[in-house]
Amino acid sequence: MDKKSLRQAYIAKRNSLEFSEKVALESKIKDFLFQNFNFSQKVVSCFLPISSKNELDTWPIIQQIINQGGKVALTVWDNATNCIFHRLWTVDTKIKHNAYEIPEPVNGDFITNDQIDIVIVPLLVMDKFGNRVGYGKGVYDRFLASCVNKTIFIGLSHFELIERIEDVNPYDIPLNYCITPFNCVCFEKQS
Repeated sequence: MDKKSLRQAYIAKRNSLEFSEKVALESKIKDFLFQNFNFSQKVVSCFLPISSKNELDTWPIIQQIINQGGKVALTVWDNATNCIFHRLWTVDTKIKHNAYEIPEPVNGDFITNDQIDIVIVPLLVMDKFGNRVGYGKGVYDRFLASCVNKTIFIGLSHFELIERIEDVNPYDIPLNYCITPFNCVCFEKQS
């Protein structure tokens, strides 16, 4: 299937998840994430969930990263440039929803892309080659392309991987790992 069809299908599939099912899937995703990665002394880029879109709740993950001694850089989307920048999360960070209902930090120290060790990437669905379907604006692909080579990209998915996304293009940045409720999948590092 192409990205547009997959986007429509997986938005509907995610929206159809019952709350208890969603919580159970996300608990398994969190378990697999922390079984496979140590975030101590790492700076981790993480998105905050848009609740109206039934996105994966990253707050328990953020808390555990902090508990492990990692730092979390929350994403902020600049609509004018269609780019992402980051602010370091602390207990004093204030969160505000932007015009698109995306929760974002409004204070905190800025973190540059070269300071980020790991990126937790939002997605709707992924294929077996590390390609993902998001909302289609290319915001995350531009951000991932600007990261340094050592940065690890981890997608979190409520659903198992599909065989192949048909219309992958050269601007699509494949991820290094995908965590699903059933496993942690490693992809070959693309260069």
